[in-house]
Amino acid sequence: MRIIIFLSFIILSACSQPKQKTASQKIKPKKQNQKETIQVKITADKSKKTVIGDTINFKYNAKNGSADSINLAINYKHYKVYYPDDSLTWNTSDANAGKNKLFFTFYWGDSITASKTFEFELLSNIIPKKYTYKVIKKIPHNINAYTQGLEFSDGFLYEGTGLYKESMLYKIDFDKDEIIQSINLPDEVFGEGITILNNRIYQLTWQSNTGFVYDKETLNKLFEFDYPTEGWGLTNNDKELIMSDGSENIYFLDTEFIQETHRIQVHDNKGTVKMLNELEYIDGLIYANVYGSDYIVAFEEKTGKVVKHIDLSGILKKKDVKSRVDVLNGIAWDKTNKRMVVTGKLWPYFYEIKLISK
Repeated sequence: MRIIIFLSFIILSACSQPKQKTASQKIKPKKQNQKETIQVKITADKSKKTVIGDTINFKYNAKNGSADSINLAINYKHYKVYYPDDSLTWNTSDANAGKNKLFFTFYWGDSITASKTFEFELLSNIIPKKYTYKVIKKIPHNINAYTQGLEFSDGFLYEGTGLYKESMLYKIDFDKDEIIQSINLPDEVFGEGITILNNRIYQLTWQSNTGFVYDKETLNKLFEFDYPTEGWGLTNNDKELIMSDGSENIYFLDTEFIQETHRIQVHDNKGTVKMLNELEYIDGLIYANVYGSDYIVAFEEKTGKVVKHIDLSGILKKKDVKSRVDVLNGIAWDKTNKRMVVTGKLWPYFYEIKLISK
């Protein structure tokens, strides 16, 4: 009987104890304040083309009203912080030609933000000077050479040519019209632009995403390098390689890793200039053949603004054409003798020319 009473006491005591909460029953902590994001609509006047130097005015609206501050970054670089009494404007005087990305970040207090990306294309504020030419001298050119790259170095002219199974690299005694050395490129690549820097010759290929580096004296291949675009023209500014890919973009590559360090977009006062092909660096300007035309443009290496428009129409005379020819392509600058030489794909002549202002 005593045992029964004792057991009953234990059971009643257990029932009277408060229940322990399991892990799933534990009280959840209050939610921390989450950053609230809201949608913002931002507009600007795009009714007319915008030229470098113009001031662009922006307007925005948001459900939270005026932002406490607005941060603007342009092309991934901080530009300015705006406050409620500031006008939301962008003075483009120091901008580069071409497409510019604007990143707006709006702040309300310390927890509410919104962002908006805007893209603006700016035209050059320079009207290019127009030039024609005078032929100083004609020198025979190999009519089988599909010219893609042309460059003087130490008194010799180097020429890179294209076409599958026909691409080559030549070293030429220009004044004697004599080929000193030559090598063939692999059959599966289409040779493109060349340039010479630090006793090395760099040569692009069209769609193989591969370039070749040679010893300038022997033309022995030293190594290959890769790039993600098509290869068209190539030159250098004594520090970097400068490459075109047939678009308005010009890529600057370091010489150690041969990787892009920055780029510019080529524009004149009317818009984008595309199809930029063979390149030559002359006295701080980059000259480029415009593929499929008889024109050369010269533009600033820092801004991409076209400053010269060179018309070479009629330089190849019909009477001189005895076999198939292709387009104008090839610009070389002889620093020693201060002369410019141009030619074209499969053309019968090189032309030493002097530019004449119109």
